[in-house]
Amino acid sequence: MLIPWWEWPNYLAEPSLRMFPMPKLLCVVIDGLRAETLACAHVRCFDCLIRGGVIARQLQPLQPDLTLPTLFSLFTSLPPEEHGVLTNSGASVVSPHAVSLFSLLRYRHLNSSAFYSCDRLRLLFPLGSLQTGVFINSQAIRNVDRELTELAYLHIQKEKPDFCLLSLQGADIAGVHFGFRSEPYRESVEQADQALGLLLEHLAVVGLQQDYVIMVLGSHSGSRTRIGEERPAETGLPLILAGPGIPQGVELEQPLSFLDLAPTMATILGVAPHPDWQGSGIENQLYRPSLDLIARTQKNEARHRQEELAA
Repeated sequence: MLIPWWEWPNYLAEPSLRMFPMPKLLCVVIDGLRAETLACAHVRCFDCLIRGGVIARQLQPLQPDLTLPTLFSLFTSLPPEEHGVLTNSGASVVSPHAVSLFSLLRYRHLNSSAFYSCDRLRLLFPLGSLQTGVFINSQAIRNVDRELTELAYLHIQKEKPDFCLLSLQGADIAGVHFGFRSEPYRESVEQADQALGLLLEHLAVVGLQQDYVIMVLGSHSGSRTRIGEERPAETGLPLILAGPGIPQGVELEQPLSFLDLAPTMATILGVAPHPDWQGSGIENQLYRPSLDLIARTQKNEARHRQEELAA
């Protein structure tokens, strides 16, 4: 039975429907991915996810427009000035009021994993919140994104974590060195797309593709704007959602906030968002099929099966 994730609170209130398992979530953060790049790069995997899911091209970069402050806002649903991480140095003092999605999932007895190539991202994970954390130095391997993705696939196949973060840094490295509209940057985005495509193919082969909702997003636009500075108009970031229960072929045209994504991820995993989070889930912006329609579809499918057996 395919249950849209924004209807799960209603379904779980019905005892007869609690037998259906909640999906898991794979969150892929592509550092420095800009929405405009999707139109000019050869990205077969991203295009396939977009056709089979939801795309938003106006995820608004935060200020400061940097990786670590943005990822803290992504997972704590707080703006940088409130969670306290304002630079990429990794030396910031995190506010005690910042409750991470990783801590919330641990409290709810869900397993989380993270694969990353920037050592400063360790600050994202409160002590004891990860079941598995894998770090590879991005300076030590030529195509670190592919290496990380392969390790993530092997881990997902074996351990089946409820939540897995895969952070790919190659596009940001190329953008910083050559520019975020350069050929090396575009090639790095394509390499990330190819690596993710292989991961999803492996999941399909072992029968795990329908267990995971896939979320892909960029973390910053490359503008490096600071708090109070004017942001370039064309720096929207992409957000892609695809997988079980996600509507297909939907494009969200309104701007989205990073603060809304932690509540959205928690809802996907069947967990109530933390009361201190400032954002709200984006489920109200998606198509909401009625329970009656789903029930009628089930009855029609059962009737067709009976007719086929009778024939």
